[in-house]
Amino acid sequence: MQQLNRKKESIKVLKWRVAVTGFFAGAIWSTVWAFLAFFNFSKLTPSSFILETWFQAKWVNRWYGELLSIFIISLLSIFIAYIYYLCFRNLTGLLPGLIYGVVIWLLLILISSNIFAHIPYINELDVNTLITTLCLFIIYGVFIGYTISYDFLDQPS
Repeated sequence: MQQLNRKKESIKVLKWRVAVTGFFAGAIWSTVWAFLAFFNFSKLTPSSFILETWFQAKWVNRWYGELLSIFIISLLSIFIAYIYYLCFRNLTGLLPGLIYGVVIWLLLILISSNIFAHIPYINELDVNTLITTLCLFIIYGVFIGYTISYDFLDQPS
């Protein structure tokens, strides 16, 4: 009985760690994305995906618009981390996270450009934007994947 309670508590702690991992993955890597966009490595910014979709105001492209976008991406990233936890938590190594990051990038670039008019199609983006965002999402996926897999496999059985 005590072992069952300990296992339930362990699962609660793991789910909390998944949420924290997702939040900080979103915060860290969307902040890096904002800095990369500031230094013109990417024409796309966090606010171009989050805020420009619903608002056409000037404040969206300012620093507080980017900060609000980073916070929203951090919250959305919790959901993305839970998807990884539910589907791929048993997989080890860097490759599952790398593939997960590429899939997120493809979904974001391909689907959002078809839905939202202000996001250019993939063939309209320059090479710097494509490579920068692809690498950023690969690092993001590896961060989430490796952390969640490590936490899951580190749990007492």
